Amino acid sequence: FLAKMFRRMIWSVLGTGLVYVGYKLFSSFFGDEDQTCRTVRKTKIYKNTWVIENFGKIKASNLKSAVFSGTTYDGEYVAWSFLLIPRVGSYYCNDPEVSIKLQCESENAAQEAEIEIEGFDGKFFGAISKAEFKIQRSRILNFCSPKNGSLTLRFKVTFTKLVLYGCRYEKATSAVRELPHSSLVKDYAELLANNQCCDITVKVGQRTFQAHKAVFVARSKVFAAMFQHDLQESQRNEITIPNMNPEVFEEVLRFIYTDNAEKLPRMAYELLEAAEKYDLARLKALCENELLTGITAQTATKTLEFADLYRAEELKARTLQFIANNLREIPNWEAFCSAKPDLVVEILDEIAKGKNRLAPKVKST
Repeated sequence: FLAKMFRRMIWSVLGTGLVYVGYKLFSSFFGDEDQTCRTVRKTKIYKNTWVIENFGKIKASNLKSAVFSGTTYDGEYVAWSFLLIPRVGSYYCNDPEVSIKLQCESENAAQEAEIEIEGFDGKFFGAISKAEFKIQRSRILNFCSPKNGSLTLRFKVTFTKLVLYGCRYEKATSAVRELPHSSLVKDYAELLANNQCCDITVKVGQRTFQAHKAVFVARSKVFAAMFQHDLQESQRNEITIPNMNPEVFEEVLRFIYTDNAEKLPRMAYELLEAAEKYDLARLKALCENELLTGITAQTATKTLEFADLYRAEELKARTLQFIANNLREIPNWEAFCSAKPDLVVEILDEIAKGKNRLAPKVKST
């Protein structure tokens, strides 16, 4: 009898132990998890300067700045201008308020932005079409230059976006190893820099570059055609690039290997031409964005010529709008009219479209 009771106790202890072990195993694989996410505020900032000469003598006329433009954090095109109303409220007020508004010149008037004016307290955040500052005229006059009475307004326009990262699932009891960051771009950059296993030569002007045929074929349909057909380049494994600055090609080469162009801001026009020639679609899009964000009255006609010549349709459309809205500010307009009459016709068409959009609609009876 005692032996029978002893065996039952042993089986009971073993059963309890097995249940506990099973519970632990189940919890480790299917139990609660810590979930982590991160919200980060991303910004894209533009600084605009508006100089109004002899501001102290202007008392009634409303003033409008040139049209500024850029892109949001997501790459969406936005254009805006500033409107200054010299007197708000009663005309007989000794120290009236001056109203400074931001007007949206593109179709996304609901785009949110943060607006600040250097030297003045307060900031606006909301839809750009509703931005307004009211400042006492006497205070603004204090900012005018004592030499010529000009007023310089410096604006800071910030487009923001809250970006959510995650969620990253981290098991409290899991021993899963965190994966290292990809080193693909770094590895390809080193492959190019060290001239490892190169099998083709590229001659540009007085310089010679070593590269890899497989990378060129994978990245560009134009280079692929050179090597996959019985052309001279395929037979000799040598390419000669005519009519290109070696420094520009060096940046093209960097993009082919790393998908990045470090000198894009100062080579946007030249890289746009190269991107179109060698069918590098992403590089072409990067050039369009760079030229679009940096467009001014001084660069607009050159940008339009390049956009038309190298089939950058979005850039061309936005530049036409910019010139149509700022025609009086274009410094080389007469010379441009003589050199590019076909583009002048398109600019005039764009001006006409703008007037039609602003014209009141007549209801039919």
